[in-house]
Amino acid sequence: MDAADFHFEQPWLLAVAILGGLATFAALRWTERRRRLGLAAFAASRLLSQLTAGYSAARRTTKDLALAAAMILLVAAFAGPRWGVEVSQQRGAAEDLVFALDVSKSMLVADMSPTRLARAKAAIANFVKRKGTGNVGLVAFAGQAFLQCPLTRDYDAFFRTLEETDTTSIQVPGTDIGRALEEAELAFYSNRNRKLVIILTDGEDLEAGGIESAKKLKRRGLVVHAVGVGTPAGGPIRTLNAMGALDTLKDASGEEVRSRLDEKTLGEVASSTGGRFIRLGQAGEGMEALRLAIQAGTDENGSGRRGIPREEWLIAAALLLLIIESLISTRRATRP
Repeated sequence: MDAADFHFEQPWLLAVAILGGLATFAALRWTERRRRLGLAAFAASRLLSQLTAGYSAARRTTKDLALAAAMILLVAAFAGPRWGVEVSQQRGAAEDLVFALDVSKSMLVADMSPTRLARAKAAIANFVKRKGTGNVGLVAFAGQAFLQCPLTRDYDAFFRTLEETDTTSIQVPGTDIGRALEEAELAFYSNRNRKLVIILTDGEDLEAGGIESAKKLKRRGLVVHAVGVGTPAGGPIRTLNAMGALDTLKDASGEEVRSRLDEKTLGEVASSTGGRFIRLGQAGEGMEALRLAIQAGTDENGSGRRGIPREEWLIAAALLLLIIESLISTRRATRP
């Protein structure tokens, strides 16, 4: 059995399971104690030893432990145990793709012509036009993330939304890759289609939550490809001031703020899900190479959905314990 990527979808329920099991065992022991006290009050001490001569306290404890363990396993089943890899060979129309586009102020840097954001939007449009099949959606993000276009095959509507998306689409400043990935996950339907996320950003994850979010997406069967927009050398961030003129963004000490492509972070985000990191390139050649890899099915190491549900194993173990508990007698073993 493949036990790769063992985890629980709701790990907090494991604490509930343990507490529930302990409470069950305590309640059973309390009931047993009340039973013995009641019997002691009913019979004289001389008769009590005779009445309980064939009773095994150790077997009663074993039965109680089995019931408590069954309770733990049943509650743990609701925590969503997952392990293994389910292979899927679905392609083309059975493929859902969500683009997560960085619209923070750093995407206005002109180290790509005319700007990072304009080049990224052109690359997305060209990707969808050449891909031609499957559902596509769009998430815009900065310090917050928002689903701009739900998954659809109406490419005209997608292109209109893409064209209207700019640095004013998200009012919260910053760059939060983690929130972008979480919003992208919510955009997918509950089906067995292959699910891909392509995030286009300069990689400056100011909230530092992108890698952890990517690991969670991997467990849910999503693959994230990271497209680096910009150059390692970077450039100054220029925005419109109150007078409508271009002004260079400066920090509190008056120094010019430069935005650089963070390849290390984007590489870790992609590799956490089995995806790829690529540079966009001045002509969008990186996105074209990624499109061809996705079309050929070679964009990741195999194709599949990680995190196969395994609740039935815990439920089966709990039922087995219940059966064993019912077969255990509280009578002492009689010697011939």
